[in-house]
Amino acid sequence: MRLQGTTRKRLVDVREEQGRLRESLAILDEQVAYVADVAADAELRAIVASTPLADRERRESETDLVRLQRERRDVRERLAALEVEQDRLLDQMLKDQA
Repeated sequence: MRLQGTTRKRLVDVREEQGRLRESLAILDEQVAYVADVAADAELRAIVASTPLADRERRESETDLVRLQRERRDVRERLAALEVEQDRLLDQMLKDQA
């Protein structure tokens, strides 16, 4: 019975973390969309202006976009891992009840 309580507690923790990660993912999705627009504008300005400053702004916005995309990918991977863990915990609970 103690093991089942531990499993239940971990399941609750997993669900809470999934909720936090989903909120983070929604924010990251918005940030990626915004920064992608900024990066596209910076690229266009760099092409038109052909100045070192415009090129630096393009590189910086591109770096920001790549960083946000990586962070979003990491959150998605963590969510997928939590789903696997959640399935494992639910299976464990079913086995414990049997």
